[in-house]
Amino acid sequence: MDSRLATVEQVSHRDFDYIIVGGGTAGLVLANRLSEDPSKTVLVLEAGGAHFDDPTIKSPASFGKTFGDAEYDWLLNTTPQEHSDGVSYYWARGKGLGGSSGVNIFNWERPSKEDINIWEELGNPGWNWKNYLRYSMRSERFIPPTDEEVEEEGLTYDMNIHGTDGPVVVAFPNTRSGFDLDFAETLGKHGFKKLIDPLSGSRDGVGFELTTINPATNTRSYSSEAYLEPILGRSNLSVLIQAFVTKITSSVSEGELIASGVEFIVDGKIYWVGAKAEVILSAGAIKSPQVLELSGIGDPAILNRLGIEVKLDLPSVGTNVQDHLLCGVSYELTDEAAAKFITLDPVVNSAQPEEGAEVHEKGGDSTVAWIAIGTNTLLAATTLDRAKDIQALAPKSGDALGLTEQYMIQHRCLDAPALEIALYPGFLSSPNLPTPGKKHISLCASFNRPFSRGTIHAASSNPLVNPEINPHYFQEKFDEECYVEQIKFMPREVNPGPDITDDNLIPWLRKSMGSMFHVIGSTAMLPREKGGVVDSQLRVYGTRNLRVVDLGVVPLHFAAHPQATVYAIAEQGRNPFCLC
Repeated sequence: MDSRLATVEQVSHRDFDYIIVGGGTAGLVLANRLSEDPSKTVLVLEAGGAHFDDPTIKSPASFGKTFGDAEYDWLLNTTPQEHSDGVSYYWARGKGLGGSSGVNIFNWERPSKEDINIWEELGNPGWNWKNYLRYSMRSERFIPPTDEEVEEEGLTYDMNIHGTDGPVVVAFPNTRSGFDLDFAETLGKHGFKKLIDPLSGSRDGVGFELTTINPATNTRSYSSEAYLEPILGRSNLSVLIQAFVTKITSSVSEGELIASGVEFIVDGKIYWVGAKAEVILSAGAIKSPQVLELSGIGDPAILNRLGIEVKLDLPSVGTNVQDHLLCGVSYELTDEAAAKFITLDPVVNSAQPEEGAEVHEKGGDSTVAWIAIGTNTLLAATTLDRAKDIQALAPKSGDALGLTEQYMIQHRCLDAPALEIALYPGFLSSPNLPTPGKKHISLCASFNRPFSRGTIHAASSNPLVNPEINPHYFQEKFDEECYVEQIKFMPREVNPGPDITDDNLIPWLRKSMGSMFHVIGSTAMLPREKGGVVDSQLRVYGTRNLRVVDLGVVPLHFAAHPQATVYAIAEQGRNPFCLC
């Protein structure tokens, strides 16, 4: 075991100023920033391993190998989806220091200005684009391309909206597929404008996204490597791995719940540690609501059913869940095109090991050109007419006031960028298998603004049992109608196949799509009367010193990959007493 990490004997029954539950993307940002004050002691409790210098995480060629591996993945699945032919969908989540920033597909994107300003509009002062950009830049160390790369590859960017001395290295990948520009030009002919920089707050058009891959080393830059490892020597910071948090202990004073400490399991034994100032939940949008409920904070009906004592009546915990969906449409390249373009097929195809090794050595296995956002102009007029009937989208359960407000905003933004078409240099679709030895490209359609709302709740009083995840995919029919129109916009070849009709496109979509693992909303930052779990200082309603700082606090989903946003949320929420 790394000597820089704490042992359970060093931690148990001690008091720390701050206890951070979860050493993932957000948790390690907080560990870094809060421990900058040498007078404050900070403890991080992480259920997974350390994974320092682990090539499975650091090498871009290993992307995907963590999925389904219990060492790196929580192995989560949804309940069978009632409105999607009973399919149960896999939800990958990073386990270990760095969390999902250590297993994701490297994309570094920011939402549109309006997406972020909506958070403030919903009742959260200070959570606006101006602050978001400032904190996002604080986390970022952008390495611009060379003049030669700019000229040859047509790369564009705006240095005014990028950080240059933050912990996380972001850059364009060293090697690109070669058909990125052709694809961008094709979309331009279909009315998509070119974006100088998709991170500027405008995502309506075509642009090249950045990645969290260090171009100097061709290795992943992620939360553990960027925020934790450089400061592990701080005497006031303790990090305990393989520590599974079971609940937050608390007392009541003057009508408020006060977090007194955290109970956790190491090697099958239960331990406790005390909190002098704050307990901060950064366990992610799936685990944070579960920990709250196991601690007696949530809907009394759910807690009573599980035999958990109700400490705080807060029925919105685990509701308002929203997710992004992904579905790939794949094409087989001709021999002439295969000789011209670089794809990831050789990396994952054992029939082409030499070419795969060459691609990896050049850093080309990170070649994923996520070609910005399409717009709802792709939708059929009848689909838009369906959405204009806001009554058809009225809440069926839960907090009607808050959800109706969200729907009204979504309705207002129907013509805003929402449908992403991403270019993936390889085979990423189903059910038809790729031809061995061939190269492929895939267009990945992602659905980013669902009207359907799901739930995540503890399934048992046993903390080792994963929560019940029900995203309610396609509960609102409008979501499916939008997605079908997006798929139809893209010509079809290997998958779903050239002969597919509208009648069987929907069954194919339901079986072939998957989660993008971009879940938000389960501990929403909203006014309490509108379905909120935390206030604008990320404090759990009804508590004095318990906060949630992770992607679950986002109240309404945005049209971008969320990695950069998690860092920005953690940077802005790093000081529990002010948003400075």
